[in-house]
Amino acid sequence: MNNPNYNSMFRNRKYIIRIPKALPSLLIFGVAVAFIALRTIVPFLYGVQLLFISYMGIIAIKNLNKLFTTPYVVVYGMFFVWCCLSVLWSPAMDKTMAAAASVGQMIVICSLMTLYLVNIENIEKVLYGFAIASIIMIGFLILKTQPSEWVDALTGSFSASSDKGRIGYSIGHHPNAMGNLCALLAFIWLYFYDKTKHKVYLIWILLLSLILLFTKSRAAILMLIMYFFGYIILAKKRRFLFIKIIPAIIILSFLLYWAIFNIPILYELIGFRMEGVFGLFNPSYTIDASSYTRINMMKYGIDMFKKHPFTGVGFGNYGYYAYHYYDLFTETYAHSNYIEILAGLGVVGIFLYYILPVLSCITLGLTIKRTDGSRRKLCAFLFVAIIVRLITDFIKITYSDELTQMINVICICGASLINKMQKAGG
Repeated sequence: MNNPNYNSMFRNRKYIIRIPKALPSLLIFGVAVAFIALRTIVPFLYGVQLLFISYMGIIAIKNLNKLFTTPYVVVYGMFFVWCCLSVLWSPAMDKTMAAAASVGQMIVICSLMTLYLVNIENIEKVLYGFAIASIIMIGFLILKTQPSEWVDALTGSFSASSDKGRIGYSIGHHPNAMGNLCALLAFIWLYFYDKTKHKVYLIWILLLSLILLFTKSRAAILMLIMYFFGYIILAKKRRFLFIKIIPAIIILSFLLYWAIFNIPILYELIGFRMEGVFGLFNPSYTIDASSYTRINMMKYGIDMFKKHPFTGVGFGNYGYYAYHYYDLFTETYAHSNYIEILAGLGVVGIFLYYILPVLSCITLGLTIKRTDGSRRKLCAFLFVAIIVRLITDFIKITYSDELTQMINVICICGASLINKMQKAGG
């Protein structure tokens, strides 16, 4: 072909470079959409993963020296190896292999993401892709959820043993996982709203917060509160911060408490669920069966760790041990990521799994004090995201949650980039 315009286009480097640079971002966006919104469409879920792994795998082959020197790849590669080795002492090897395969899948995806997360611009592109994926999730949820399900949730007909009374099942998410998703995605929208002041972003924050209430997830509500308060406090330098903010937080907390227990709709949505938590600290409230069971499950896990402190009982074997040796009613997980990993993989596993998030948290915390403007906002976002994850890991499982793991690698890469920029004086 001798078309001069055509030939000129391909001689121009910008046309050749832009396409492959944009493709990883689009593929990551596709993975996010698959995990967040379209879990029930299995062919799409696996198809987009295959496309991403195939394309980024080719890039990885050309950049092996960069890939295998990345802290994330090194540390979580060792974690995956330890998970696989635990099959040697696991009583239920099939459960270990299944859990390791699930974790390995996410480690591969997140490791390949590190090849793209090489600058702040790309990090924000991925975060914005997650935000857009949340809009698709909202639309898909509205289409797939029957009106009767919303009514059941609104009237408080929640039963822990049934699918009624909570939202999320219709698009392939457990309500607790759905609530966690909504909290994190609302937080991402808050970050972009704070940067741009686009008021339309407030609509998505509100919708995600309302859907969160319909999931009736206590952990998710806690996450949302911590995300918003943490970011608001840290995103900007403020004189007399605590004098201004702390009283406002106290007043809002009392107003929120009053509203939850005195407005009928809010009580039916979440108030009766919160009573079970308050029962742990106040004898005037009754501890619900869910909270009581979770406490016992954590006790079982701690006992497993005491008996097997170095190796654990084998990755993914907490439920097997708890059912066969502690008379737990069924083979289930520990409802605490720390307990699950401690019981399954011992001190080695817990160290490898959490060392990078902890170090990233320290790095970001120190950087926040020395920076301002847009970089401070990003530092605050990443710092709060890690802190909330480290706190809520006490009451939920995250090692198998796709979005949590993708946010984890974003935070680790972001902290590393910001640390390098600080050292370089950039």
